[in-house]
Amino acid sequence: MNDGRQMHYIDEELERDHAEYIFEKQELGTLHNPYDQEIREFTSIEYGDIETLRKSLEENYAGEIGTLAADPLRNAKNRGIVVIALASRAAIRGGVLPETAFSLSDTFIQRIELCRDVESVMRLFHAAEFQYAQMVREIRGGNAGKGAPPSANDGEKLSDHYLDRCKTYIFAHLHEKISVGEMARAIGLNANYLSDLFRRCAGITLTGYIQNEKIRLAKNLLIYSDYSYGEIAAYLGYSSQSHLGRQFKCRTGMTMRQYRLRYGRKFDLAGDGKY
Repeated sequence: MNDGRQMHYIDEELERDHAEYIFEKQELGTLHNPYDQEIREFTSIEYGDIETLRKSLEENYAGEIGTLAADPLRNAKNRGIVVIALASRAAIRGGVLPETAFSLSDTFIQRIELCRDVESVMRLFHAAEFQYAQMVREIRGGNAGKGAPPSANDGEKLSDHYLDRCKTYIFAHLHEKISVGEMARAIGLNANYLSDLFRRCAGITLTGYIQNEKIRLAKNLLIYSDYSYGEIAAYLGYSSQSHLGRQFKCRTGMTMRQYRLRYGRKFDLAGDGKY
């Protein structure tokens, strides 16, 4: 197998694994912690704001940290490496010399590799974050914590916040019939206001976005699973297979059968009635 064909095979495997991983998370209702917490965490390092860093690390969410390895200790070490790498870049943006930041990153990561328990790893990479924040603070002097981006009280930031919450809600409920009213109540906004806000910010209606996301997931299931069309429709909260079929053809120009025959990679036709 030449290099080009080998890379194509690896790409298909990654796509399949990713699709299966997302499908499993949606079925179990588990999501990662929100991205806005990560923004606060590393922005606080960039501005040398130690108090905000401490508060961001104390925030609690119903989501979970990404799984980076099957072994808990290796998973913690991998997470620590990622956090330290991001913290070092935040410190550089805050004025720390790149070589200083990179050298400190190397030192902390080497020490993490010597840890023998998860708690030690977590203490170490959090210590790295605070050290980077302190370095920026010393460089900025009396300006530490100033010049940070606008808070969530500003209109544009607040709109982005609600937009992200909408998309997260939709992602978590793709296997259900999504009600705009229920989503608005979960987010804490009036349904009409939320619909208008989403259209203005995202450039598409809420129902249009929901349908697009359902069709996107249907494509993944057609490519990477052997679920029947009826099973896919039921999983995505459609009233019938024909209802999904009409929307699918409207958005892709193909029937679900045509799409699976053209792009399906994991399963071959087996005469089982699922194609």
